[in-house]
Amino acid sequence: MANNTTAIIKATYTRERGAAKANIRYIQHRKGRDGHKLTRELFGAEGGINRQEAYQMVDDAAKGTVFFRLIISPPQDTHSLNLAEITAQTMHTLEERIGKPCPYIAAAHAADHTPYHHVHCLALVRGRLEPQDFQSLRQRATEAALEQRKERDRQQEQQKG
Repeated sequence: MANNTTAIIKATYTRERGAAKANIRYIQHRKGRDGHKLTRELFGAEGGINRQEAYQMVDDAAKGTVFFRLIISPPQDTHSLNLAEITAQTMHTLEERIGKPCPYIAAAHAADHTPYHHVHCLALVRGRLEPQDFQSLRQRATEAALEQRKERDRQQEQQKG
């Protein structure tokens, strides 16, 4: 999913609330490489949420909401990055682009079913997203990961010195 220089954003969407809820179950409990069910913590813009709160977000979504299933796979050495923060910054960029709140439900997936750490995110969007919106998401996720990596490297250098 990820490469060394640019984040990858994959997206599909649905308008069906049932499919959105199924996606929440998937991102929380996707099986690992060994075939065993894993339970991951869900989070949104305000921090951790439980599955019932996530379902309520879907139920309360305004008519016409499109549920975008996003995979955010930052570049770099992601095992040591804060994927929730990268997701928050990426989703904030989306809100700025579309000029509307964009609540989301996400779960970080460690390298337990792919070689890369990544985030599965269900974004509740009122309206359409254009190709330029996805380019902005990719750019922001890349920048956020690189900023974190730079800060982590700076801290490590200070600890050595």
